[in-house]
Amino acid sequence: MTKFFANAAVVIAIGAAFVSPSHAQSQQGMMGMMGGGCPTVGMMGHGRMGQGGWGEGRFGGLMGRQPKMGAMVEGRLAYLRGELNITADQQPAWDAYATAVTERVELMQGMHEGIAKTMGTGTAPERMDARISGMEAMLESMKAMKPATEGLYSVLKDEQKAVADELIGGDCGAF
Repeated sequence: MTKFFANAAVVIAIGAAFVSPSHAQSQQGMMGMMGGGCPTVGMMGHGRMGQGGWGEGRFGGLMGRQPKMGAMVEGRLAYLRGELNITADQQPAWDAYATAVTERVELMQGMHEGIAKTMGTGTAPERMDARISGMEAMLESMKAMKPATEGLYSVLKDEQKAVADELIGGDCGAF
């Protein structure tokens, strides 16, 4: 029963992180990026997360693919698009950005699934290697997001850029 509540809490926290305007406006910088609320990395930044954690066994089982993650990403993107008031002329840059965000989240979910297994059953060195690989994947995915983010930012008007500065690139660096 405790595992059920822990899983439910993670799903709720991830959902809130993706759709909450207050989360979107958080300016936690590097510490946030490495575990202060980013749903794709936060679990790596805080180790075992108390009694929950990564995979089976002593690490819980919280890291499997969340069935509503796609809907949360779509909701977060819809919120961001609305706040930015994207125009028809800006639509191609927005589409490229939204595609990059979606691909990044899918990549990170797949990476988390692999890490979850290692964290639950691996040795201490294997778990460390899994974390290193996860952090490297996070870095590469952020680098891949940068051109789409710059492309979107370059077509925004000054008032839209002010909104983007508040809502994009905070905790996760992705969106």
